[in-house]
Amino acid sequence: MSAEKDLEKMLGEPKAAIRGMILPFLIAMAVVEINQFVDTFWVSGLGVASASAVSTIVPVYGLMMCAGLGIAAGITTCGAFRLGRGDREAAGSLASNAIILGLIFSLIASILVGIFINPIIDIMGAQDVREEAVRYMLPYIFMSPAVILISILGGMLRAEGAASKSTIVQAVSAILNMIFDPILIYTLDLGVFGAGLATTLSSMLALFLGFHWYLKKRTIIDINRSNFRVNKSSMAEVMGVGGPKTVQMFISNFTDFLQRIFIIIAGGTNAVMFYNYSWRYIGVVTLPGRAVDTAMLPVCSSAYGQNNLEKMKVGYIYSIKLVVGFAVIAGGALFVFAEPLMSIMTTEESMHEVLGTFVWTLRVSCFLIPFSALMGVFSSILQTMKRVKIPMYFFIIWGFIKLGLYALAAYGYFGIDPFEGIIYSMVAVHVFGALCLGLFAYGEFSKLKKIAVSSQGPCI
Repeated sequence: MSAEKDLEKMLGEPKAAIRGMILPFLIAMAVVEINQFVDTFWVSGLGVASASAVSTIVPVYGLMMCAGLGIAAGITTCGAFRLGRGDREAAGSLASNAIILGLIFSLIASILVGIFINPIIDIMGAQDVREEAVRYMLPYIFMSPAVILISILGGMLRAEGAASKSTIVQAVSAILNMIFDPILIYTLDLGVFGAGLATTLSSMLALFLGFHWYLKKRTIIDINRSNFRVNKSSMAEVMGVGGPKTVQMFISNFTDFLQRIFIIIAGGTNAVMFYNYSWRYIGVVTLPGRAVDTAMLPVCSSAYGQNNLEKMKVGYIYSIKLVVGFAVIAGGALFVFAEPLMSIMTTEESMHEVLGTFVWTLRVSCFLIPFSALMGVFSSILQTMKRVKIPMYFFIIWGFIKLGLYALAAYGYFGIDPFEGIIYSMVAVHVFGALCLGLFAYGEFSKLKKIAVSSQGPCI
């Protein structure tokens, strides 16, 4: 499909537009998740120490990615909004400044992680896996622009409804990573350093492909010499959404980092592995819902740019129904097949000995899946209305509540096994989060309708 047809479809009937984007986004996410499993499989073959090290240090990588993902959310929302209004020149300036912001934040992230990685490991109490954890993070420290800019590139493509192009970039990166993993980890004997290097190299090569489309003018959004310069207004617009989104994601990832302290207190670094491996599968079964969520974002943002609240409402309701349906079905299937699925990830002898704990953790975690999916879609609904500060503030409060429950569980105040208490707390906070964000989304859309009635259109 041509770039013009992609845009036309995004600006058209919302249900059809969302449906048309779901499959490409689902394919992209599926390939990425498969890559995560393949990466986990190869690292698991190195033994418990390496697997625990990577599982423990992953939140630091997540913190590095926050700025890129936040800026990506900003350019998707604001770019789609501008295209909905027919202002392509402004969309081009937004995209150019999103790239500039990505380069700036990647430099900052590399410096901060390079300075603080050892103190972070000390705070987490993971000194037993320090060497492996540092080796895994080195490629991300030295090649951070690759992994940060690829997120922003995806956000730029989604802003104009180019779901297929966005999918190709993500798929190329993931497939290359799967090819590089065994070569770098085992053939070249680089171990966990090779796992990190495989990710950064594959991201860099996929970036070249994506930017080739912009250079060849195969996109709606145009990046050229005239607009590829610092524009304070464009940066402010992107960061108006991307800033709070970055803070939200930073808080979420920082919470993931801090919660590992309590998980380690509850059951050592192995407990982090039980926790992470369950989320590997949860990530897979929530793919359809996440694809719907991702498709809804540019469609409803562009509808907001068109001042069409009815299209926004139709898109919201349709997305919520799809997300909940997918989550319930997938969560049930995951619960039933938990044991054979976990057996795949525990073939090494020292891993197979703890299969029972892996299975129990996964089955209890299944109950949070619908609520986790709803938290994502409600947060995105608020984002399309440019009400991103609401989920930002909420996730700060939610993070403190989650950490408080985890701390109580870790120190045995619930009267049950500390690790079990953490898993039960995890389910409870997701139920609470979904209910709260749902109420906020409903309230903000009601306010938009009142403004539209009083002024014949929503105010920006």
